[in-house]
Amino acid sequence: MKILLVNPAFYDGKEFSNRFEDYIDWIKGGNLYVAPFEPPIGLAFLSAYLKERGHEVSLLDMQGLLLDSVELAARIAAYNPELVGVTAMTPTLPEALQVAEISKRVAPAASVVLGGVHPTLDPAGVLADENVDFVVRGEGEQAFAALAEALGGGLSPFDIDGVSYRKDGELVIKDKAKSITDLDTLPMPDYEAFPVERYIEHNRYLRSVRGISMIVSRGCPFQCTFCAVHQTMGRNWRIKSPQRVVDELVTLKERHQLEGVWFKDSIFNLNREWVREFCRLMIEQKVEIAWQALTRIDLIYAEELQLMKRAGLTQLDLGIETGSPKSLVRLKKGITVEKIKEKVRLAKNHVKVFGFFMIGIPGEEETDVQQTFELAKALDLDRWTWSIYSPLPGSALYDDLIVEGKIEPYRLDYHQVHFTEAYAGICDIPPARLKELYQEINEYFYRKAV
Repeated sequence: MKILLVNPAFYDGKEFSNRFEDYIDWIKGGNLYVAPFEPPIGLAFLSAYLKERGHEVSLLDMQGLLLDSVELAARIAAYNPELVGVTAMTPTLPEALQVAEISKRVAPAASVVLGGVHPTLDPAGVLADENVDFVVRGEGEQAFAALAEALGGGLSPFDIDGVSYRKDGELVIKDKAKSITDLDTLPMPDYEAFPVERYIEHNRYLRSVRGISMIVSRGCPFQCTFCAVHQTMGRNWRIKSPQRVVDELVTLKERHQLEGVWFKDSIFNLNREWVREFCRLMIEQKVEIAWQALTRIDLIYAEELQLMKRAGLTQLDLGIETGSPKSLVRLKKGITVEKIKEKVRLAKNHVKVFGFFMIGIPGEEETDVQQTFELAKALDLDRWTWSIYSPLPGSALYDDLIVEGKIEPYRLDYHQVHFTEAYAGICDIPPARLKELYQEINEYFYRKAV
């Protein structure tokens, strides 16, 4: 079957280019949110899985190619797909639905499928758009492949686990697709499907290394109330085998002349035995590549850090989020300000440390933001990234805000759910003032970085 996968961008090509130029100093200082630019690894997994099953697959990465809607329409028409798959997060839902509309207009014979976080959570809302034929809920590889095989073979697409649809004017909402237990059964993501060199170039700005992102695990057992990753990937944490990760890392290094990789997994080192074996293989096989990984404050251990550094670790990314004791409780981080200080000191003895921070958390006053600002200054990290809290469907905080009457279910201003915009009515700080604070904090840390 001839399949087109589309990665919508937060902004169209021209707007992204302008935003990138406007905020280049913040980006160099570490800000990941003002101009989001991450490779579509989820679609790359899907592309590899479909190709392995004999389908003809093309991936249009609107973000990486800086495509606008006019160019997108021309490319869809030229490719003339039989099936279009579009990924959608909550902040990119309007753009994803625009892709669906364009697809139906220029390739009317093609079925349109939406998948990803937002369609998983709100399949009925997404299917209310007449341009969307199917929604894949949860991990997409097996369900999407089964749908493609059914449509391509003239079979019924209505009995596939994880696939929701409209039939005879009625919505049929299926449960999420079952999670894939053994990630080693998946092929290596198809990095060649997107403009990998663009992302390598961006990493040079952001992380001062010729590198690219990798994702080697799925799921998260923790309870952070602002996060919805468990809705698509589940609570059951799974990871590829150490040797498989090393093999893929070596392949990427040789294929793209990489100096480093960034593990974007929610938690890299949850299984300490796995980490020891991974590091042993990295050292014994003399992979000799720098790597960075994301973890939690309460998963930092001196002995493990020493081993990870020997294996090439150069930076830990930590989800610190806030310096407000009140907000730490609201986020269910399971840590204290003192524990943050202790573990950051420990990490800094071995590697560089990058911190994620958030302001405008529900219930926050300006004093809470000030506490976070002061903590970030005191920690003296190597780089920082700052976001403004946005209500994400599927997260516990989102549900709390509905109960509190501050938002209505799935009636968000999606263009404001962007992590750099202040969503009205969420915290006790007026949106305009919250944006001022966000500007002041980012300017302070940019000046410090240079």
